[in-house]
Amino acid sequence: MDQSLKNLAKLVILGAYKNIERILLGTGTYTSREMREEILSGVKLPKTILEDLCIGCGGCANACPTGCIQMEKIEPVKLTENYVKDSIPVMDLTKCIYCLYCHDFCPVFSIFNEISPIHPRDVGEEYVEIDLSKLFEKPVDIPESQLKKIASILSINLRKLMKRGK
Repeated sequence: MDQSLKNLAKLVILGAYKNIERILLGTGTYTSREMREEILSGVKLPKTILEDLCIGCGGCANACPTGCIQMEKIEPVKLTENYVKDSIPVMDLTKCIYCLYCHDFCPVFSIFNEISPIHPRDVGEEYVEIDLSKLFEKPVDIPESQLKKIASILSINLRKLMKRGK
């Protein structure tokens, strides 16, 4: 084995050891583990989902390009005669790239023109009063082509959610 290959092997082994030591033992850092934990304990993540306003369609999770939104099962809530909400989104903000697709493709916003229940930065007020059962009765003024595009992204049958007076 020539000397350059031995040096490379030595470098890889030492580098791996240093990184493992750094990760597991916290060596080579400027702040102590206690200080880092204290700093991070003061971090307050923004409220990303208004659970009461969410209709649980999963459109945000389907539109998310990074998969940072997962649907979490909840106790079923009957919203209309033929629609039951049985899950709500949960965001992993470490994966979020803030593209706002979750917000833009949320049917509460994109179809019914109400405040979106999801936003990766902050949904604002803790309490928003909207009666979801009345929301589905709201007239929708969106061209059929746009409605089909939104429906394909959201993977739900939007016609079931809306009463359309023809």
